[in-house]
Amino acid sequence: MLQVDERIEIAAPRDRVFEMWTAVGQFPSFMTGVDLVHLETEERMRWRVSVAGVDPVFYAVITELVPDRRIAWVSVDQTTMGWWIDLEDAGPERTCMTVRAIWSPRGSTTCATTAHELDERTIRCDLQRFRALVERAFVEGTLEEAA
Repeated sequence: MLQVDERIEIAAPRDRVFEMWTAVGQFPSFMTGVDLVHLETEERMRWRVSVAGVDPVFYAVITELVPDRRIAWVSVDQTTMGWWIDLEDAGPERTCMTVRAIWSPRGSTTCATTAHELDERTIRCDLQRFRALVERAFVEGTLEEAA
């Protein structure tokens, strides 16, 4: 099992950071091995990934959604995957984001040779890409377009 706990300060307001976390279609732009995330209902997401040890398609459900404060989801099938994101104000137009990510592939899923290996460093880099994406979109005033 892989668990990553990270706390990052982002130069954007909390509501904008939350907005990006709810724009699941943007996940491939910063998450390694994520090819597509589609929100099928208000609570159910379909993921298509290229991650070693993980079925290429799986589903996750949003388990918590507190606007501008918290979002969490977990997988519902053969991959144990969960993300919990908490947001707090860190000053004017700054957000403190606390993330817990858990990956625990089950079984003996065979993967394509192009599958990405996930490790703690990869996920931490993904979170830094998320921060850069949100900050750039906020400064450029394009966050609404990205969502």
